[in-house]
Amino acid sequence: MSASMFNFINEKYRRDQLIDFMKETLRHSFILNMPTNYGATFRSFEALVEECRSTPAQSKLKQLVPSVGSFHTPLPLEAAFALYDQKYHISQRRHVTPSFNEIRHILNLAQVMALSKSLRMVTFDGDQTLYDDGGNFSADSILCVLLCKLLEAGVNVVLVTAAGYGYHVEKYEARLTGLLAYLVQERVSADAMERFYVMGGECNYCMRLTGEGRLQKVEEEEWQSPNLPGPKPRLWEEAAVSQVLNVAEETVRSCVSNLKLRAKVIRKERAIGLVPGGKAAFKLAPNGHGSNKIKREALNEVALSVQEALRTASPPISIPFCAFNGGRDVWIDVGNKAVGVEVMQAFLHIPPESSLHVGDQFLSVGNDYAARGSTPCIWIVSPNETIKVLEHLL
Repeated sequence: MSASMFNFINEKYRRDQLIDFMKETLRHSFILNMPTNYGATFRSFEALVEECRSTPAQSKLKQLVPSVGSFHTPLPLEAAFALYDQKYHISQRRHVTPSFNEIRHILNLAQVMALSKSLRMVTFDGDQTLYDDGGNFSADSILCVLLCKLLEAGVNVVLVTAAGYGYHVEKYEARLTGLLAYLVQERVSADAMERFYVMGGECNYCMRLTGEGRLQKVEEEEWQSPNLPGPKPRLWEEAAVSQVLNVAEETVRSCVSNLKLRAKVIRKERAIGLVPGGKAAFKLAPNGHGSNKIKREALNEVALSVQEALRTASPPISIPFCAFNGGRDVWIDVGNKAVGVEVMQAFLHIPPESSLHVGDQFLSVGNDYAARGSTPCIWIVSPNETIKVLEHLL
C-alpha cells in the first residue's frame, strides 16, 4: 500500500512549541511544591534565549524546541515573571499550574521591557488586534488615544493587514474611520500623522497618512526603490505570482468540492480567498455547509491543504506566500507579513531590534506567524490585550 494513501494527522498547527516547553518545565516546580523555583526557571529560560541569539543553529534551545524562531532582542524573562507574579501571585497557587496564556503574557511583558527605550516602529495586525474581527476602528476606542501618543512620541505606526483592496484608499479608510476622525479632531500635527502607514495585502500596497488625515498611495518607485535594502514584492516576476495564485485557487476549489462547502472562491490581483457563499451557494452543495459560517476545522483543512500544495509544487514556488485561516474565511496571499515588515523597516531605515509587531495569529495557520522572522512580536488575542500592551509601552 502506498504511503500516499494514508492521512497525516497534523496537530502542530494548534500548538506553540516554545510555550508548551516552558509550561512543561514549570510544571516540575509546581508538582514538587517549589514555587520559589519559578524565578530561577525563568532565569534559565532567559539564558537559553541569549545563547540562541548568539549561536542559533547550535543552541540548546534549538535542540529542545526545533521550531523556535529568531530572537531579535534579549528577553528579561526573570524580571517580567517577577512583575507579573507581583500582580497575579501565580507562585502562591497550589492547584492550578501556570497556564499557556500566562506564559504568553509573561513573554509579551518581557518583550515590551526589552524595547522600552529603543522602539521606533510598531506594526499591527488589524482584525482582532486593533478592532473586532470583520469590524471597523471605533472613534471611542481607547486605542485611538494610545496610537496618537505613539505617533506624537515619534514612533512610526503601520497597519500591516491581509486586507488587499489595491490602492483604493477609501476602502482602507472605511476600516479606520474612527481612528482617522480622532486624529483630525484632536488636531494632531502633520508630522505625527505622516508617521502612520498602511501596508495592504500583507506586503503589496503601501499608503501613508497625510497631514489632513487622508490615506495616500506611496509611489512604488519610492518604497520599492532599488536604492533601498529589503524585499521587492512589487518587482516579483508575474510568472511566479501567477503560479502561487493558480496552485492556490486549484487547491481551494478542490477543497470546496471535497468538503461540500457552500462557499465562494475569490481571485484578486495578489490573493485567493474562500468566504461563506450565502444563499446563492445552496445549490452548489445541497447537502453541504458553510453558507453563513464555515466551521473552523474546515477552514484549517483548507489552509493546511493549500500550504502543502504550495510547499510541494513543481516547479518549486520561488516567492514567499501566506495561506491562513482568518477566523471566518481563508486567504492565500502573495507575500507575507515578514516581507511587509521588512519592507517598512527598509523604507523607514529601522533595524529589527527597534521594531515590534502586534498580532493575534501566531499559530502556523495564522498570518502573523511569519513576522517572527523579521521583528520582535507580541501575541495578543483581542483589542483589549493590545490596549494593555500599549499602556505598558507608553
